[in-house]
Amino acid sequence: MAMCYAPEKYDMRVFFLGWKARYEQIMIDGLAEKHDVHKFHIPAYAKRINRTLRSLQKKIPLNMSTSWLGKWVNASKSISAKDILICNEGQAKRGLNPSVISTFKGVKVLLIRDLVDAAFVDEMRKLFDRIYSFDPDQCRSFGIDYLEQFFPFNAEAARKLNTKRLEPSHRITCFFLGRDKGRAHLIESIANDLESLGCSIKFQIVKDESSISLSKYHTDSVLPYEENLQKVIDADVLIEINQPGQSGLTLRALEAAFFDKKLITTNKAVKELYFYDPSRFHIFEKFDKEAISRFLASPSKPIDVEALKKHCPETMLERIREL
Repeated sequence: MAMCYAPEKYDMRVFFLGWKARYEQIMIDGLAEKHDVHKFHIPAYAKRINRTLRSLQKKIPLNMSTSWLGKWVNASKSISAKDILICNEGQAKRGLNPSVISTFKGVKVLLIRDLVDAAFVDEMRKLFDRIYSFDPDQCRSFGIDYLEQFFPFNAEAARKLNTKRLEPSHRITCFFLGRDKGRAHLIESIANDLESLGCSIKFQIVKDESSISLSKYHTDSVLPYEENLQKVIDADVLIEINQPGQSGLTLRALEAAFFDKKLITTNKAVKELYFYDPSRFHIFEKFDKEAISRFLASPSKPIDVEALKKHCPETMLERIREL
């Protein structure tokens, strides 16, 4: 895996706590090949003790702190003031994690990757030394630091993966995967328009509480990451429909760039990419079939691999290590 910087100038360890998604695990494993990076595993015995204490707390009206248990877990890993702990918003309040975070002796960093509110950020300020978000609007609203969205693979690894296409097609293949979130009608309409243009449609809308009228594209569960990754590789065009209120760069946009795909998106933030080009990224508010037809037919301008380094995992690691 190609490096974006020389690691020898750093002498601290970096721990990722609660990064459980498969693509996150792949990213951490990749970083660990060249850097002093580790997954922070909480031992099973500590989890059992925490569950027992929480169960007792429901029966006995006492406030039983688990800070001592967090200290115990950190001590087992010989945590020092030089070390860095990186957590995400989805895991910061789960299980024993708050006690591990609060008693961690080193620098504590929170990466917010989804939409949160001010109350959550205020609560997290008590636990973390630095808070980052990929969403510039959230950064402005809550006074937190902006971090460029990063991709699980660097450019070299992504290019190698992109050679493993399993389903070659004579037609342009369009791929969408995401939760319904009230977008099903729009997504189905886009699928129908693309199909009328001769495209092969590989859409999967994951059912959620907003799913009322189900379409042929609805499915019960999210694909395992490896299957999702293969469908991206097999596609020619990726489709992205942002949530209302969402801003900033997404992983889907980076997938398009790193895996050399076209992207049809509602996300205006892609215009801020160093490698943005209208031959690769089509931004729409209202789906225009004629404009899409021209976009699909146009050749894609090559992306300079050097431009992708800004979004590689090593660049994220460098930014956090230089706190």
